Amino acid sequence: MNEHESRRLDFELPNVGQGSDTVQSASLAAGGECLLVVLLGSHYCSRSRELVRTLAENCEEFRARSTTVVPVLPDIRERARVWDRQYDLPFPLLADPAADADGPDEFGAFGPLQRAVDGLPAFVLCTAADGTLRVDSTETEATLDVPLVDSVLEFVDRNRAVGSEVPSTNAPADS
Repeated sequence: MNEHESRRLDFELPNVGQGSDTVQSASLAAGGECLLVVLLGSHYCSRSRELVRTLAENCEEFRARSTTVVPVLPDIRERARVWDRQYDLPFPLLADPAADADGPDEFGAFGPLQRAVDGLPAFVLCTAADGTLRVDSTETEATLDVPLVDSVLEFVDRNRAVGSEVPSTNAPADS
């Protein structure tokens, strides 16, 4: 997907993580924050499992950037619930199986976006625009550097909407 190509996301999906039982794109857009959607591989994908654990361990770094992390699993709610129980995630975890999937790693609502990226896991940075989510940029895990979290944070910082300030984590505390 071209970084300058803009898409809008509109969905309502089951959530097994933090928050309500279902999540709508409009409710995520209402927060006015950036949203980092993480398109995961299948329920059995060890890379995706490790990625979710690493993002959870570093969730404060994303919060400091006013960025909400929302992983999306291309599977049914019950399998996604296993992840939430095992990893005690501090953010929503959405289940988005394709109704007519040809394979185990296909998304439903996020299917068009999945087809626009070069592989999974993938990162999609979105911003709120007119009550919907606008896709600003995408990146795949394969194109990011190690350590992965630092690379994802740089992706967020590099692609945030103009005018959004990222708080410095090295700023001195007020006394």
